[in-house]
Amino acid sequence: MSDPKLFQLTDEDKSHYREIIEKIDPAHSLSITRVIGSKISGMLDEGNLNSVEVALIDDIAILMGIFKLNPELPKSVVKKILFAMMYFVDENDEIPDIIPGYGYLDDIKVVEWVINDIRDQIPPLVKS
Repeated sequence: MSDPKLFQLTDEDKSHYREIIEKIDPAHSLSITRVIGSKISGMLDEGNLNSVEVALIDDIAILMGIFKLNPELPKSVVKKILFAMMYFVDENDEIPDIIPGYGYLDDIKVVEWVINDIRDQIPPLVKS
């Protein structure tokens, strides 16, 4: 089973991701959110999810809920949520998702980073 502490985001990573976030066009949100379900279904179809993958799916579900239920979110928050979703669906991100036990370590760290970054700008989260 993979250990989420094996992968950490550096300040350089965060700076790079912030540059990408700035370029995201919220008008493309439908095309981004459309693929989330199939990505999660694919993970579930493979079976034997580890704790990182389960936590990642939970966190993505939280972000989807925030995004769908709060249309008046600040544009900066919307962009960050969309970035986390885009990162999640990208099969060939920093650690390719196909690597068993390790492929989602970067995804969970990016999603957690986004959730922590927007926490004060969104309605209370179910998950602490």
